[in-house]
Amino acid sequence: MRKIFILLVIGVVSLILACLFWPEKRYKPFEVTADYQSQVDKFSVPSMPQDWVWKTFDTSDGTQLRWGETGNQGAADTSLILIPGYTATLSMYGEHIDLLAERGFHVIGLDLRGQGGSDRHFKSQPEKLWVDDFSIYSDDVADFIKSQNFNQEQTIIPLGISFGGHVALRLAGDHPGLVDGLALLAPAIEPKAGEMEFNKALKLMNFMRSIGQSKRYVFGGGNWKPVGEDYTVAGIELCSSNPKRLYLRDAVFTNRPNERVGDVTNQWGAEFFESSLYIREEGYLESIRVPIYIASAEIDSFVSNATNQMACQDRLPHCRAVTYPGTGHCLPQESNAVVFSIFQEIETLAESIKGK
Repeated sequence: MRKIFILLVIGVVSLILACLFWPEKRYKPFEVTADYQSQVDKFSVPSMPQDWVWKTFDTSDGTQLRWGETGNQGAADTSLILIPGYTATLSMYGEHIDLLAERGFHVIGLDLRGQGGSDRHFKSQPEKLWVDDFSIYSDDVADFIKSQNFNQEQTIIPLGISFGGHVALRLAGDHPGLVDGLALLAPAIEPKAGEMEFNKALKLMNFMRSIGQSKRYVFGGGNWKPVGEDYTVAGIELCSSNPKRLYLRDAVFTNRPNERVGDVTNQWGAEFFESSLYIREEGYLESIRVPIYIASAEIDSFVSNATNQMACQDRLPHCRAVTYPGTGHCLPQESNAVVFSIFQEIETLAESIKGK
């Protein structure tokens, strides 16, 4: 036993020394092969709608966020605010925005800080996310909404995807009265850390922060690289069962390196997990009184379906949950049947709000 303890201590000390004295590599974006690039060139990444206009918004600390909107605000009585998930960019969702606009929605999209076309925290390491506290995300979105001067008759519904769904929940909980409802696709109320238990992952990330390694990627992480090498292959384990949309992010990131985001850093991951604990405290979810629609994938490797279902059934006062069979976490990248069903649920949500 004593020998095992000594070996364990040596291992921990070695790890700390390696972290402290191993220099961070200079940033070098991943370079795809010629064969991979040829697949990307053949892959369809839909353009933004013809009436789409890109704009920028300056946050309270001077961070510039990229956003855009469809040109039909005057004709629409509901504005959807699309909040992409972790690493995601609005550039992936031109088709989805167009389809929602065809259904009569005024669609606004917002790239969260550090993602898409928004400012990066580290100029020397642009793929690494950083926030001092996760509340900055909901504060950013709240300030953005206030800047839009929506009229009182306009219905405001954030459409949050995964991490974006977490931000949308915090928006509704931290800034009550700003939105009329929430549409959440596989929201990360409780994110997963692969095979590692939630609490153990948080302890590990906090330990790395305590020894000055906040900026480092979590173990095994790195800058962006493609999910797979074959664009004809899809599967739930890869995030979506639909090869026609699964590779949207990789195709965009291949051709637009400036929009890439890498894996989780210790700082960002720890703040995310602590925010998860915060919103799961007794009374927080119960305080969110607006109508909510939660879409879940049948098999989700990134968020806890059990937590989402429990939150919807037992804690969120006005919530409807739908699980889509044969789907993975990236629900917007699934088949037309799934995407259209989700859009129909959003329409139903908007109609229920307007009917009150």
